[in-house]
Amino acid sequence: MMKIARDKIFAVIMAGGKGERLWPLSNEERTKPLISLNGQQTLLEDTVQRLFPLLNAENVLVITDEKSAVTAKEILPLPPENIIAEPCRRNTAPCIALAASLIRRKCEDAVMIVLPADHRITPVKRFQEDLSDCIEQAQNGCLTILGITPDKPATGYGYINAGEKIAPGVYKVNAFKEKPDFATAQHYMMDGNYWWNCGIFVWQVKTFAEALHEFCPDLYDKFANWAAGADYFSDFESCKKISIDYAIMEKAGNVVVKQASFQWNDLGTLGALYEITLKDFHGNAINSRGRIQLLEADQNLIFSDDDTEIRLENIKKCAVIKSGNSLLISGKW
Repeated sequence: MMKIARDKIFAVIMAGGKGERLWPLSNEERTKPLISLNGQQTLLEDTVQRLFPLLNAENVLVITDEKSAVTAKEILPLPPENIIAEPCRRNTAPCIALAASLIRRKCEDAVMIVLPADHRITPVKRFQEDLSDCIEQAQNGCLTILGITPDKPATGYGYINAGEKIAPGVYKVNAFKEKPDFATAQHYMMDGNYWWNCGIFVWQVKTFAEALHEFCPDLYDKFANWAAGADYFSDFESCKKISIDYAIMEKAGNVVVKQASFQWNDLGTLGALYEITLKDFHGNAINSRGRIQLLEADQNLIFSDDDTEIRLENIKKCAVIKSGNSLLISGKW
């Protein structure tokens, strides 16, 4: 059980990006967190909602770009000041350091959850239970990360090598591994102790600050100044571009991994969209408001956010993605 007051739990949602990986559904004007895959809520809205009632709305921060911040303030049930536009892109370590500094201004002994805004996670209850276990480990001074049990030998994810068990479902981290080739990914899957790194972290702000001080002293100095009230717009651009994995997680000795009990998809590719979309009898995944005609068509992905009529004939494993005035037709996904 958690032993921390609810008002000391904060969440940081990273909602930046260039919007390139799922073009044309996402683009520079509408990045991936702001697309909807069900015609209702955006991925960003889903990410915020699945945090409740684990923590309070006033303790949720969203870090995004200037354009997306405008939309986020309109659609999210959060205080407008909690939607923060990064001055520029500097990868995840400076982003998280900025968020941690703003949290420290409010609560010095806070626990912070860091998570991307573009994942699909079900069921929410298991997700929150896993976060509660991570919060418990964070209170023990650990840098905690969630690991996803692979269901296929994927080459598009980094991996976590789980070591000694320290609590139910929680293990010390032996090593972080780069995205592997297919043969290595097969080995990882068969081994059983390698899990996907989904980029969801939980730690105390003070534990994070100690790690910054040890491994990234330059960034720590900025973090300390920002936490003391300095204007981050004046020097954020001078931050080194570096991921949180390279900056801290691969170097620290107090990193643990919680094996996730929920279903997860990072929605980073057309293949990921195909996986989560309902299929017809011929394996065609269809998400469209318009009329779809399929003649001798199998295992295709068809996605349209309007009522455009689409017809496929004598084609297999093709993606047809229509959004606004843009159209993607791909024979490989």
